[in-house]
Amino acid sequence: MIQNSKIGTLEVVTGSMYSGKSEELIRRLRRAEYAKQKIVAFKHAIDNRYGENGVFSHENNSFRAYPVSDVSQMEEIMEKNVDAEVIGIDEVQFFGKKVVDFCKKYVEYGKRVIVAGLDMSFRAEPYEPVPELMSIADQVDKLHAICMVCGKPAYASQRLINGEPAYYDDPLVMVGANENYEARCRRHHIVRYRSDKKGKIYFIVGTEINVGKKFVEKMYEEQLVDNKKIETIVIKGQMDEYEKSNLIKLRKKINTALIENDYIFVRITGGLLLKLEGSYSILDFMCEFRKNSEVIIVSKNKKGVLNQILLTVDLLKKSDLNLKEIVYKNGNGHAGEEKEENGVIEKISKITEVKYREL
Repeated sequence: MIQNSKIGTLEVVTGSMYSGKSEELIRRLRRAEYAKQKIVAFKHAIDNRYGENGVFSHENNSFRAYPVSDVSQMEEIMEKNVDAEVIGIDEVQFFGKKVVDFCKKYVEYGKRVIVAGLDMSFRAEPYEPVPELMSIADQVDKLHAICMVCGKPAYASQRLINGEPAYYDDPLVMVGANENYEARCRRHHIVRYRSDKKGKIYFIVGTEINVGKKFVEKMYEEQLVDNKKIETIVIKGQMDEYEKSNLIKLRKKINTALIENDYIFVRITGGLLLKLEGSYSILDFMCEFRKNSEVIIVSKNKKGVLNQILLTVDLLKKSDLNLKEIVYKNGNGHAGEEKEENGVIEKISKITEVKYREL
């Protein structure tokens, strides 16, 4: 099939930071250069991390580009390069709404326009004008970085100010601030709100019945700073069809407790896989609060605890829950309850990468 070279196209390369957008833009521009096509590339003047006169990738690859501050400067350069066949724009999100009309215009002129930019802001919201460009593009490629916390595919760019997640009302573009960015998955992407006063949840989970969860809860309460508001909520799963939990009421109860208290202890009675309502389990419910919670595992300190602990930790980790520590509580001296060897407990800690304490 013979393609009409006079018909322009728009290509959008997008994704979070560190996903390889600039690298892909450079690759496409280089291929056009090898084909002896005339290229004009632009970058926003605000982005001078690696140099002023080029598109630069995190892999230290580059392609010459004009640093410009707005679309009018791009138009001035294009007036001197009317025979350009390919136009590249890096960090297109910085150019605002007018860059959409610019791209449309030169596509109509028969140019191949390739843009690269963030589709979402640090707030994990659409970052105009990229979503609009995506909707009118001939080709869209969304690239994915790797979450710098857990190694899973990243979802959005995490802005950090002095090592702390940025606030929602911070400016979209910050100049001269002590900021840096990481690629994060949905699980680990955090946006703070200045008006938010939310407590922290500690889920207390036992490896079996009567392990001392309430005792451990009281121990934690005593260790917290004075004058902190604390509430305890007990969650019990359904053992049969006659036991019912109202999931909506439970969710509302915990969200209210988060606002009114500094710490919430949620003591789990029964197994993590027991149902709360329908097929929705206790574990499913815990996952709703994973960004604002930690799990404390309580186990009897007795022989043969290894498998119980490993299975519990594996289940919680596969659900991406934060594990605070494993607490081994000594038994009551019942016959046959011999304590586990310290070497085994140390081995469990190394295997699970979870700290522990013995009581």
